[in-house]
Amino acid sequence: MNITKRKNAYRIRVFCGKDEKGNPKFVCQTIRFDDPRFEGMTERKRDTAARAIGFDFEKQINSLAIIPDITFKAFAEKWFTDYADIQQAATTRERCEDFKERVYEAIGDMRMDKIKTVHIQEFISSLTKPGVNKVNPEKGLSYKTIKHYRSFISEVFDYAIRIEMLTKNPCSNTKLPPPNRSERKIYTPEQAEEFVTLLYSEAPLKYQLFASVAIVCGLRRSEIVGLRYSDIDVDKQILKVERAANYSRKSKEMYVGNTKTAGSARVIKLPWVIINLFERYKVQEIYQKNFMGIRHTEDDYLFCDTTYKNIMYNGLPYNYLKNMCAKHGMDFYGIHSMRHFVASAMIAKGTDVKTVADILGHSNPNTTLSIYTHAFSEAKAKATDEIADMLRLEEKLSI
Repeated sequence: MNITKRKNAYRIRVFCGKDEKGNPKFVCQTIRFDDPRFEGMTERKRDTAARAIGFDFEKQINSLAIIPDITFKAFAEKWFTDYADIQQAATTRERCEDFKERVYEAIGDMRMDKIKTVHIQEFISSLTKPGVNKVNPEKGLSYKTIKHYRSFISEVFDYAIRIEMLTKNPCSNTKLPPPNRSERKIYTPEQAEEFVTLLYSEAPLKYQLFASVAIVCGLRRSEIVGLRYSDIDVDKQILKVERAANYSRKSKEMYVGNTKTAGSARVIKLPWVIINLFERYKVQEIYQKNFMGIRHTEDDYLFCDTTYKNIMYNGLPYNYLKNMCAKHGMDFYGIHSMRHFVASAMIAKGTDVKTVADILGHSNPNTTLSIYTHAFSEAKAKATDEIADMLRLEEKLSI
């Protein structure tokens, strides 16, 4: 805030954010000396009163969302250029591009400062209606997809707040529909054991190692593809997760970037069976590289294409494992379902939520709790049954 004393008035100038081009914006107010609020004051007291009025004016301005006349669509396109192109992973940015059409249709022509929580909530509700889902017209979009839609809108508003164009995010108080737990298919322990038996009897070492890391350690597919030889310490029996590899539909090639969140970078203890698989696989790959005249280094990616020049396409393990299971009439729920199996198995064994979150790479245990609420509830119910069995209550009651 700046107050300028003129010949017969005070001019109050308050900073109120930036316009769409990043230029500072100011709001001004002029108060004349003959203002009734200054009546009977000396010049010194009037100066003090003017500063107090200025502070009140600044507080009032800061409480408002001061923004230029710009629509959500126009600002979102600026967000793509100034933020998403630089800060976001390619797959995340491409997903946001896919969401533009529906979002722009709903709120694209509305001014940013006129969009309220009710408008976002109405859009979220519309995504649950039958006919929205192009794959299954009888249903709305999945909980996960709706959540991604809201995240896209929220990130645009968060950016507006960061560059001081807005003070509030209308997405903050919106509610998502309850997740449909039936959408998630998880292996039972019996199915997982059957899958592993088939895996070790038929699959090449590459896919044996890949699937074992998924179904024992719960890594995301992108995290497994992004592993280097140096990430596995045989002596300490540990695996370091430090990066992720994904496929970009725009460039039509694999790229390596950061893990999904800061908490996803982690260290996991490996059982000896995976260490053994790794050592056998490493011997095989070094032999093949030597045969092709390629020098092996510990910085090489664990999973490469047949030329050893490029990282492996992340769809290959899925396709191989799916076909392997189909050939034997076995259910295949996907690689990510193995991550859910790991979480469910740990919870059933009584593993605490913090440990489960650390192993899965969730930044916050609350994320783990929200995803696996049902599994934790079942584990708690079994815990009371175990106490009853320990005390032999049924036996004593029958006496």
